[in-house]
Amino acid sequence: MGPESWSALANWVMAGAAVLAACAARSGLNSWKNQNIWTADAELARRILIALYRFRDSLYAVRHPAMFAGEMRLDAEQESKLSEVEQRQESVRSAYSRRWSRHQEQAIELSSLMIEADAVWGEELSKKVSELRKLERELWAYINLYLDAHYSRDTELAREYRKILKGERNILYDMLKEDDVFRMDFVKALAPVERYLRGKLGRGR
Repeated sequence: MGPESWSALANWVMAGAAVLAACAARSGLNSWKNQNIWTADAELARRILIALYRFRDSLYAVRHPAMFAGEMRLDAEQESKLSEVEQRQESVRSAYSRRWSRHQEQAIELSSLMIEADAVWGEELSKKVSELRKLERELWAYINLYLDAHYSRDTELAREYRKILKGERNILYDMLKEDDVFRMDFVKALAPVERYLRGKLGRGR
């Protein structure tokens, strides 16, 4: 083999090595990108799962059948303007208001994370979470209807609300058991959300 042939072979080998090096670099870059994407997805999924569980627990707390003095307290100015009956009515309203305010903190946190999830993953997760938000809205509506029906100072209006209330399922109080109807509905709606997010964590079911 002459010098020209050796030179051509060397050039071919160098060109091949360059191609292989470029392919290896691209493969490494893709692996790095994929790893970063997986890590970011897993972290977002973890944060959303935690927010969902806090959302669930705070919603359950709204339905807790026992009310505590701290929840029902009225300030001195309120009490001075109300009769004893009115004080009892207003204290119950205050308790539910405080409970719902605490829940809203968790709901806002979840909503902010869902905006991020929509931007990254599309709306698939939001559609699944919407079933949980429907239950939240049902409870909010029932509480307000219940308070208007039983703690309204306008007795005629209260009677009308009581008629409406009879047509709704009673989800006001948590029975603190697994067969509580609201809990059962929430657990059922939560299951596909958990499966989706655990898939992002690489844990599956």
